[in-house]
Amino acid sequence: MTAFLLCAYIALLIALSVRNTRAASAKSLITGEGTAGPLLCALSLTSTIIGGSATLGMGALAQKTGTAAFWWLGVGAIGLVLHGLVIAPLIRRLPACTLPEVLRVLVGRRAERFAGFIIAMAWIGVTAAQFAALKTLLGDMLPGTTGTVFFIVLSGAIVLHTAAGGQKGVLRTDAVQAMLLAGGFTAAACWVLSASGTDPVLGERLAAIDPVPFNERFGFADWVKLMALVGLTYVIGPDMFSRTFASKNGAAARKGAFFAAVGLVFFGAAITLLAMTNLSAGNPIAGWLSPESTMPAAIRTALAFGLVAALAGSADTVLLSACAIIERDLLGADRSGRMRLLVALFGLGAVIVAATSGDIIAWLLYAYALFVPGVALPLLVVLLALALRGGADALDLDNNLAAARTFANERLWLAGAAAGGLCGLVGNFMGSGWTFAGLAASLVFAMLSVATAFKTPSAARVR
Repeated sequence: MTAFLLCAYIALLIALSVRNTRAASAKSLITGEGTAGPLLCALSLTSTIIGGSATLGMGALAQKTGTAAFWWLGVGAIGLVLHGLVIAPLIRRLPACTLPEVLRVLVGRRAERFAGFIIAMAWIGVTAAQFAALKTLLGDMLPGTTGTVFFIVLSGAIVLHTAAGGQKGVLRTDAVQAMLLAGGFTAAACWVLSASGTDPVLGERLAAIDPVPFNERFGFADWVKLMALVGLTYVIGPDMFSRTFASKNGAAARKGAFFAAVGLVFFGAAITLLAMTNLSAGNPIAGWLSPESTMPAAIRTALAFGLVAALAGSADTVLLSACAIIERDLLGADRSGRMRLLVALFGLGAVIVAATSGDIIAWLLYAYALFVPGVALPLLVVLLALALRGGADALDLDNNLAAARTFANERLWLAGAAAGGLCGLVGNFMGSGWTFAGLAASLVFAMLSVATAFKTPSAARVR
């Protein structure tokens, strides 16, 4: 039955994506022509965020930090609120469709290429993490080599539907996948709460949960680090930006981010509950799917497909975001055909990487340690400066696009971003101290770049 349902799911992914697949340009493929309303944006954001790290990764994290694992999504909810409040309405009015293009408008072409290179490197890890989680999940769901076969088939379907459907296809499938994962996790969490009254073992596990998401293994200082490295990617991140650029307008993007933030709080609580009541399993979340699990078969099936939908919904978005940046910002072109080919090649590479390493959280922390100090934090400084100066209206883009770059000195911004990215990369091997040194360096240089630009006479700034 599981194999049959997986085949039906794969067919649904492809069917939803092959409809209306024409795209005259890479921009059209990336943005879906900017037609998504608040609900579709929210469902797509939720499907994207609730991926490998927010399911299997949080389960493993709960074994180390207890209920503090909630904060993996909790900081994301905070970041989404900040994105909706400040960033989404601002960038939606800029002549851009990717995160690095925002930098081109506000800082310069070299900054765009630098950010594109950093994101392309980092998002290999992000994409690989989703496929690694999918491989682990299918291996737990299906016996022997069957899980491996379905991993290959489903991974191929994800790459195919992303390449064929672009953003429109991703948005359609994300909406379906968000409903699947909501149904699966809701059913599973409700069963755990109700069964704890009749199952002594489950009742004892539930009673032992400390609901306070801070403890001796995860204190406030750890929360600050998580907010800096993970939470900031929800404020400034290629996947968040892609949903904002796909929205009808800034108001739709803002509401979508707020709705998705509420969803993250719910999923954070549900996933933490499921993990804390199954800590003895190899993976507390995937362990509920094993034949030895006391969870009823129907609910196990719903949870299984919620997990599959979660991982597929994250993989397609990060794959599309990465390839959009390669095509538009690194190659400087706008060809939809070549971008589809890039999706296929990038996806194949991520699947191969995932097959050699299954450490989901490690892959994501590698990516975030490179991206946050190298791109996210220095871009946030420039965007906040723009917001304080009056937002997009202050750019006078219709009359003089070059004047937009008065918001940052490009050389200073690049110096800080390069130092931040380098320290983040070193931090992956030498410890988080290097990463936070990179954050400090990129912050200081970004602030100097903004301050210097404001003091420069406007006639000298316009290039």
